[in-house]
Amino acid sequence: MKKRLAIIIITVLLFISAIPSTYAQASLAAPSATWQEHWFEHNQLVTLVYYNDDVAVYFDDDIDKTKADWIYSFITTVWQYTKQTYGSMGGDGRLYVVIHNKYPGGHPAYYYDSGHDYRNVIDVGGSDFSSQSEWNIDALVHEIGHIVESASNGTKGSQAFGIWQDSKWCEIFQYDVYKGIGMTSEANRIYNSYMSVTDSFPTSGTAWFKNWFYPIYANYGESQVLSNFFRLLSQHYPKNSDGYYTEDMNIGEFVHFMSGAAGEDLKSLATNAFGWTTEYENQHQTACQDYPLNYGTTDDAVTFYGDANYGGWRAILGAGSYNYSEMLAAGIPNDKLSSLKVPAGFKVTLYENANFGGSQKVVTGDTSYLSDFNDLTSSIKVEAEDLPEFYTDANYQGTSVKLSAGSYNNSDLIAKGLKNDSLSSVKVPEGYKITLYQDADYKGSTIVLQEDTSSLGDFNDKTSSIKVEK
Repeated sequence: MKKRLAIIIITVLLFISAIPSTYAQASLAAPSATWQEHWFEHNQLVTLVYYNDDVAVYFDDDIDKTKADWIYSFITTVWQYTKQTYGSMGGDGRLYVVIHNKYPGGHPAYYYDSGHDYRNVIDVGGSDFSSQSEWNIDALVHEIGHIVESASNGTKGSQAFGIWQDSKWCEIFQYDVYKGIGMTSEANRIYNSYMSVTDSFPTSGTAWFKNWFYPIYANYGESQVLSNFFRLLSQHYPKNSDGYYTEDMNIGEFVHFMSGAAGEDLKSLATNAFGWTTEYENQHQTACQDYPLNYGTTDDAVTFYGDANYGGWRAILGAGSYNYSEMLAAGIPNDKLSSLKVPAGFKVTLYENANFGGSQKVVTGDTSYLSDFNDLTSSIKVEAEDLPEFYTDANYQGTSVKLSAGSYNNSDLIAKGLKNDSLSSVKVPEGYKITLYQDADYKGSTIVLQEDTSSLGDFNDKTSSIKVEK
């Protein structure tokens, strides 16, 4: 009996030793212990060497596990950062990593693709992966970049691949990943390498990293502007009921969506990077009509910023309630809000917790630093009040300016875009009283308005100062 018990114990210990060490750390079901390749020229039976809830790593027989085990923690960290930045990529949440010493190069596959058994996969070969350096890490991160462009935000396919082709998006992705996970020396290496690279597309001598992606990254919110691009595409670009994009982007659309992500018109940057043809301009004008995206600040919405003094990432929201998930979907990360611009007539309530709970802060004007509420916002309400509107032409036409309650001298009106002696019609919401003055400093003849006035008649083009009372 003792001999049989000893045999059982030895058998169990041998079985346990064959299981990847993170078995106890994973809440998801264990991946298959082996995987028979059946794609391209690949025909190896690869073996599971490591897994957790984020990744499952398979090696072929030519990889020495004792030398390549650095991949386990590295690829886990990169994939966790990627999901944190760009959201879920679909499937079971895991990245399946296949490592070869043969089959040089690499390729991705996606959870919606039967060719790799409906898994998000990166398959990389051509090295023994005995060191965590340069090509060995670059190749892994590069292929993950393709997963992002083809599977983020619940969409399927990369409609921008025809523009940036195989590597241009992945270059800025690599740089951001290394920077984001604290591998500063590797980020500097990537930066120094790609700043000197030029390509033949879309025009000869195009410096994608130097003249396009890096300036956008550095000036408009770093990883947030990259994430915003894919989020906006998922919200606006044509796709079918199964989530597959149905069209490929053109240059004009690409610049338009990148501008939306940055919150600023990037056409001049694109002109420097790619040149700007009549075809591109026509494409861009059509894109602006087909996909209405806000660039920069606007008088009809509130602009939120990631850093103090209106720096970092930007997101623009109109009136509405934005719970935690809706706030994230709009491009505002949790607990990352530092400043905001609030046009006249808007009231913003910031909440410390999701579901509009916890401490609150009400903001009714431009705020360059949230001070006691910095990086504390988890849900938002934006309320818009109907304000008096002043027009330069009769019948509520021409240039218009909205004014909240207050006194506006001649210089104030000019600063808001209303030139001296140019007012011709006014919309007056219920409960407001408007006094127009012929001269500056609230002097001269006056006219009082308490309802919409399509023509100022004898007072047309005679206003130099205004008082708005509620």
